[in-house]
Amino acid sequence: MNEFTPEQEQFITEIVARLCRRYADVIEKLATEVHALTMVLVEKRLITIDRIEAARRQLDLAYDLTQALQIRALIKDIDELETG
Repeated sequence: MNEFTPEQEQFITEIVARLCRRYADVIEKLATEVHALTMVLVEKRLITIDRIEAARRQLDLAYDLTQALQIRALIKDIDELETG
């Protein structure tokens, strides 16, 4: 059963879409700045490609761990709803 009018649902959808676009813009700008900074640091030999690769591997592991924790929490929530 839907508790929202079509107008309310449309309004919520538009707000969420706008927020997501803003977050995407911020993330894109941040990524551009990190890329530029990394290029300068490598060029000035203040950081090595090996260090960047190691950082990427750590980020990959952190992402995988976060995904696993989110799945675990989701399973727990589903189990609680089913046993409710």
